[in-house]
Amino acid sequence: MKKIALYTLLCAAVLASCRKDNSLDIPVEKSYADPKQQLDSFKTILGAAPDGWVGTLTPRDGKELYNVYLQLDNSKSEATLYTDISANAAATPSKSRFSLGISQTVNPTLNFGEGSQLGDIKLSNRGVDTAYAFRYINGDTLVLTGNKFSDELKLVKAGAQVKADYTAGKLQASMAASADFFNQPGFFAITPGNTQAFVFFNTDSKISGFAFLNNKTRISSGTGYAYTLTGVTLRHPIVVGNQSVSSLTWDATANNFYALIDKNKVYLERTNVPVVPVHYILGSELPGALTLLPPTTYPLPGWTADFMTVWNDAYNRFKTNKFLISKVVMDFQPLSNMLYMDIYIGQAVCRYSFRYTKTADGVYSFVAAPFTNNTEGANGNALKTLAQPLTNMLSTNRFTLDYLDAPDGVFVSFKSADKPTLGFTGYW
Repeated sequence: MKKIALYTLLCAAVLASCRKDNSLDIPVEKSYADPKQQLDSFKTILGAAPDGWVGTLTPRDGKELYNVYLQLDNSKSEATLYTDISANAAATPSKSRFSLGISQTVNPTLNFGEGSQLGDIKLSNRGVDTAYAFRYINGDTLVLTGNKFSDELKLVKAGAQVKADYTAGKLQASMAASADFFNQPGFFAITPGNTQAFVFFNTDSKISGFAFLNNKTRISSGTGYAYTLTGVTLRHPIVVGNQSVSSLTWDATANNFYALIDKNKVYLERTNVPVVPVHYILGSELPGALTLLPPTTYPLPGWTADFMTVWNDAYNRFKTNKFLISKVVMDFQPLSNMLYMDIYIGQAVCRYSFRYTKTADGVYSFVAAPFTNNTEGANGNALKTLAQPLTNMLSTNRFTLDYLDAPDGVFVSFKSADKPTLGFTGYW
């Protein structure tokens, strides 16, 4: 009872202490500044860039990144916008209406009307924002956030030369030169510190990838990139070893791209084959599907006499039954550790599935798996006796994979670890 009485007295004392005279109230500022003042301030910020704004659009989800150059004409309420979504968009800007207003009762917002290139950007499952609310400004950098998807529009005040370069079509020229460089034969590497990384650029999807080894463990990162007037910038910095790469700049004198690491230029290296062994990156940084063609169609290098015996046995079995093999595709799926061997006979496909394991040194073992529950699997099951020379070869041999640098290009070679005279190649 004493404890209850004491607790009651304490509560009463606390409640009494909370009752204060109004003259003692401390004034509290409003959580948000006056919306009209915010909007006027936003207008002043946007108007303080007579040569426009240059920057990036980063969709909240995915890997994409886009270069943008924006010029606002207040007298016409017209937005001129260049982007790197295509060569035409980089050379010919969109011109659309724009407006400034308040969204969600407090946020000053820049709205782009119909006809803006923003409306032409299509992600895998949506478009991008066309209305952006003020987030913050830091010096000459203005950051806005999309009202619908929370995409980020990061803009920096442009100078007169930048405006002139975009108007002259130099973004399009940079895109064309960069894509041409990336698509030349061969592979790329970069060594920003003590670690050499394999680098690739997919100019169709604007995705770049970096992969390197750390104590026989593959470390890889993929990120979108945007073309700029001077090269490319990555959506996310890539850390190779202990060095970070965030952009690549074109050096016209060296005819190459470089990353600036500790104020030093580190150039891309062109190599005949990737610097990372194939078994680490097959099906990830490199395509997992490897094609074998009949020698009468195209004689692939590295096919040994013992493999020719296997191939001819399978080919003749199908031919005797009125089926002609047009190609065989070895499709590696590293996420599920599956290999699908697809034998193409005319318009039909016979699929043979294998689970595989791989040692740290890249020695593969294949075990036949059940037929897939689709047309390809049903075809494979129906003609499984015809495919036995190839399926038995995979089930009874362990294989190592390597690159074969040949006059016709780079191939992937399969060599039996159990029968050194058995080997063949496929191509991407």
